[in-house]
Amino acid sequence: MDLRKRRSMQLLWKALFDLMTEEKTRFSKITVDQICEKAIIHRSTFYKHFDDKFRLLEYGLNQLMEPYWNIPLEKRILKPFYWSNEFFEGSESHKLVRAQQGDELFFDCMTAYSMRILKKDSLKFFQNTKTTDIPHDLLAEFHVSAMVALSEWWRKNPDRVSLAQMDQYFQRLVNENACYNNFFQSANCSG
Repeated sequence: MDLRKRRSMQLLWKALFDLMTEEKTRFSKITVDQICEKAIIHRSTFYKHFDDKFRLLEYGLNQLMEPYWNIPLEKRILKPFYWSNEFFEGSESHKLVRAQQGDELFFDCMTAYSMRILKKDSLKFFQNTKTTDIPHDLLAEFHVSAMVALSEWWRKNPDRVSLAQMDQYFQRLVNENACYNNFFQSANCSG
């Protein structure tokens, strides 16, 4: 990527990030014109690099998440709450999430982004383990769905349980001996 293009993309991301964190403008209310004005970049330049503000947000999230991928894969998969917290606490990502509390569009975008990235991560992990006859892509989908559901529950109930307890809940939910086994066994026996 040439230097001018990279510079323009970085300036646009910084403008969006500053609008969301410093000025506390909700992502759902930010326009491309506001981003361009803050970045001092012409609107046509914005559209040379990004289709819309959602693609710019995704670009920025990729930038923010880069250090997270340095955490070993097994740790990220097996204790997702602990290692996410280790990464996020005090980071620019954490600053962004805190500033956007209450903006459902932002959290919908963040959840969709996270699910895509975590599915790739989970799939990579499951492809390296041959412990089940369940298709790896299905396992990855289930694994990430459990993480997302727990994350949403925790976001709404932040003071109810610790990170360690969240990882324990996660392990219990995705473990093949989880509560569903007993439910299905009793359902099959009763008819």
